[in-house]
Amino acid sequence: MKFIFIIVISILISGCSSPLKLLNSGQYDAAIYKSAKKLRRNKTKEKHIRVLEEAYRKANEEDERRVARLKGEGRPDCWDDVFNVYHTMDSRQQIVRPLIPLKYKSGKEAKFIFVDYNEEIKNSRQRAAEYLYASAQRLLDSKNKMDARRAYAELDKIGLYYDDYKDVRQLKVKAHQAGITYVLMGVKNNSREVMPAELDEELRKLPISDLNTFWIQYHNKVNKEFNYDFTILIDMKSIIISPEQVSENNYKEEKELQDGWQYLLDKNGNVKKDSLGNDIKVPKYVKVGVNVKEVHQFKKASILGSLDYFNNNLNQLVKSENLVGENIFENHTATFFGDERALSPESRKKIGAPPKPFPNNAAMVFNAGLVLKEMCKNIVFNNRGVIN
Repeated sequence: MKFIFIIVISILISGCSSPLKLLNSGQYDAAIYKSAKKLRRNKTKEKHIRVLEEAYRKANEEDERRVARLKGEGRPDCWDDVFNVYHTMDSRQQIVRPLIPLKYKSGKEAKFIFVDYNEEIKNSRQRAAEYLYASAQRLLDSKNKMDARRAYAELDKIGLYYDDYKDVRQLKVKAHQAGITYVLMGVKNNSREVMPAELDEELRKLPISDLNTFWIQYHNKVNKEFNYDFTILIDMKSIIISPEQVSENNYKEEKELQDGWQYLLDKNGNVKKDSLGNDIKVPKYVKVGVNVKEVHQFKKASILGSLDYFNNNLNQLVKSENLVGENIFENHTATFFGDERALSPESRKKIGAPPKPFPNNAAMVFNAGLVLKEMCKNIVFNNRGVIN
């Protein structure tokens, strides 16, 4: 488990370093791993035997000192570390044992001491689980959400030692429920205008469920089974609807157009010739103009407000973002007098387009609310860190 992880990290860090370089730099387990790998291919390489023997001895001596220090400190939370050290020492033996015996050319056999760590592993596993279990129970008794989350982590750690320890599964459910932060999304109309009922419903349809995590749950409707830790409130403070406006604009457009050909004359009034003796002709241009009468329709609805984050447990506003949702209705229609060929592409699009009926106030406010909804969605997603 942890030993294999340490070995992998050691190999990644050490790169192409030789077993001897790893040994000399104190990376004993990486040196063991690499020298053992080479000896599995050829057990007669003395330089690798020597490295394996020394790295194995030094690694075990280092771990034995660490275990003695941990036990000597007398901390009740030391047993997780003690278990990992014993497990590392046992795993190290499993790497070396299949290579035994290893002999030098002199006939001397490399010395490796193997120890049965089963009892130490069993004892440290049990004591680590006991400590984690007791710690989790103390944390749960505090009735604090952050403590409940720490309790869940402690209980989850027990799973590294035992698949089914006491009532850990039930306690994890309890810790999870106690550690969840519940957030309510609300809408409030503080303006003096009537808000369409459909808009209130639409604003509550923000895809907040996409924000749900293991520890944070968002609701857009009140559920009396839960006490909400935070409220995110869409507060509409002002709804402004402009009058229906119709304005006229008269303007002129001109354009030069080709209108046939004419002969190119010299300074004496004679027709010029090209190199082959042919008469030279050039395009003839004429200026045309047109008068345009444009009718512009305009109406605008704006919703001004804020997106407010309240910590309900502290009865405190913790963040506020301004909101602006706008919906603009515009229509252009036009008639012309003069040469149609002078019309620009923009003016040509307006010609013949009929006037449109102005949308009613409710429709304008609803569409402005859809813009506001999109803005709220972006703000909520970008401020996920406000909720804990």
